[in-house]
Amino acid sequence: MNLLWPVFHDPSYQPPLAERLAFHWQANLRMLRRPRDIVLFCLISFSPLLLLIGFQTLFPGLYSVSITQANPTPNMAPLMFTALVTLLVFLVLQHLAFVLAINLTYLHHVRSALLDRGVPLCPRCAQLLPPETPDAGCPECGHPASLATMKDSESRDVDV
Repeated sequence: MNLLWPVFHDPSYQPPLAERLAFHWQANLRMLRRPRDIVLFCLISFSPLLLLIGFQTLFPGLYSVSITQANPTPNMAPLMFTALVTLLVFLVLQHLAFVLAINLTYLHHVRSALLDRGVPLCPRCAQLLPPETPDAGCPECGHPASLATMKDSESRDVDV
């Protein structure tokens, strides 16, 4: 599982754009039939937003500018710096949460859609299997052959 970017399939497998859109559409429809996956995806994806709101609630004075009689012109530099650092941290956390949500809830739907289309790949690591021996175990991760060729599209018994 890549923590920086989701890996849906082996990079050497490069289907045309129409086929990529088709199997992602099929994976989206599969995920829509699994409310548990949708709820988990939303909870993970919105967690950085809850952290941001909690951070702003715990430290309300961090995002304010004080104007006094001695200094009637506010100095906005600390506020801008704090806001930019907060935004950067939020965006990084949001990206990591989204990738985690994709890896936990959506990735197996894409791989199952590819398996349903007859693409021989390992459901655990998405390594392309040799077309002449698709029943063999995965050469990359050693995943057994019994799960490498799933026929049931509703199966969720893939160990990761």
